Amino acid sequence: MLTKSSVAPSPHAESARVLIEKIRALRTEIPNFTTDLIDGRALTGGMVPERFLESTSVAIQNNVRLAQAAGTDATTLRDAYAYALAYDPVVQELIALAQFVAHSVRVQRNAAGICALDVYNTSKRLSSRKDFVELKPFVDDMREKLKKGARSRKPGLPSVTPAPDPVPAVPAAPAAKR
Repeated sequence: MLTKSSVAPSPHAESARVLIEKIRALRTEIPNFTTDLIDGRALTGGMVPERFLESTSVAIQNNVRLAQAAGTDATTLRDAYAYALAYDPVVQELIALAQFVAHSVRVQRNAAGICALDVYNTSKRLSSRKDFVELKPFVDDMREKLKKGARSRKPGLPSVTPAPDPVPAVPAAPAAKR
């Protein structure tokens, strides 16, 4: 039986970790990037039509008192909208990338699963021979794990969530002597 300690480290783990760091580094390259909520309110302002935004910017551009009362100016309003227009395709591209990476993961998981099922079926067939009797414990272990996996499998795809930021290791404080 394989134990966790006998499994070789993945040759992909380090490249995946480096890629995650690069993706996280992109956050610093995106102007106005935020993860903050605005006072816990829903972001309903994104639903107003473009013509309304332009009409509003003209009104505050032409009326200084309105601009002062609103606490904004036409340049700020237009810049925020230009940002939204410019970066919306970036969002679409990142979503497409995430979907293709998720698909690539599913394809590789499928390939590994097919390979494992082939090994299992070959092991079952060979373990019935005298000269391959040593495979019997492996076949029993695989059969049991295959049965347990089938019961716990849930339909649908997992939701895509970003990996948590790495937490720096903090050495434990020495225990006080009693």
